[in-house]
Amino acid sequence: MTEILRGLDIKPRYSYPFLWADYVELLTLCGESSYFSRSNLEELQQEGGELQIDDEDGANLSSAMQDDIIANQWDEIKVKLLQRQSTVTAWPFQFKGNSLQSAFDIHNSAHRLYMVLLLASSLRLCPKSRVNEVSAALEEVAYLLFKYMLPKGWSVKPFGAHQKIAEGYTGPLRSKLEKLAVDIHGTLMKQVDDYDSRDTGDGGIDVVAWDSFGDDRGNIPVIFAQCGCSPRDWENKQLSVTPAAIESHIATQHPGAAYYITPHDLSASNQKWERASHIAKVVVLDRHRLMHLAERHSVLPNLPTWKFVDEAINLGYQLSS
Repeated sequence: MTEILRGLDIKPRYSYPFLWADYVELLTLCGESSYFSRSNLEELQQEGGELQIDDEDGANLSSAMQDDIIANQWDEIKVKLLQRQSTVTAWPFQFKGNSLQSAFDIHNSAHRLYMVLLLASSLRLCPKSRVNEVSAALEEVAYLLFKYMLPKGWSVKPFGAHQKIAEGYTGPLRSKLEKLAVDIHGTLMKQVDDYDSRDTGDGGIDVVAWDSFGDDRGNIPVIFAQCGCSPRDWENKQLSVTPAAIESHIATQHPGAAYYITPHDLSASNQKWERASHIAKVVVLDRHRLMHLAERHSVLPNLPTWKFVDEAINLGYQLSS
């Protein structure tokens, strides 16, 4: 089987500090020495010559200017990491001096969940043959979270194309929508021949939940949830579970609640979101909230083991010294 990571030398495409903080965390967990410091960042940034760019006068940046760029980037990364240290109860790291060190316990279910979310936020590093495995794990997390945090009486089912849970909807998309319509008293808005019979996708829904209130009269609360791993696609993908999108397929008697689940840590602070101007009118569950809710609602003891977590931890990537 192809390794879960195809190498760790593919740097984040975007300069957002939260993505670089993830990259540093992953290098720390999967690195042979289990630590990462500013000197490692300097080695990484100079390996491919990323900093050897021309200024307006056509001259290469001086060593001092390059040092300043790296120092500023490390400071931004460190701020994000220290923020996580103070807000994530089971953060599997610690700072010693000016370096990040692994405190990962392979038997700690919270640490294992953090690793799943970290890998899901770094899919660029996974070979194509293993991407669905990690994406499916995020859908499992979402399913279990709703299952344990919603009050007694709620039904929760996976709907996603990659789901591995037995009680989920299966078959072509049209067939899944027909079954869902019965469960939530919805009305299908398109004809059968509007759908490709070979389409086994999810129509933008990964998890659905509802409470029938003990009878069959309808007019019930429904939750539609979408999972997404891309560092930028979420800005549009989150809209796939809003009423405007859902009701093009299936109309509910009461507008469904839209949830978007992302493995990225989108907390700029305890009061603000990263890229806040892009947050739509949906409930967002990012890594910060997923970790908190998993602990609050006793999800952690019920998580799968996910063998790819052990595989990634034992990779032993050699960092430059």
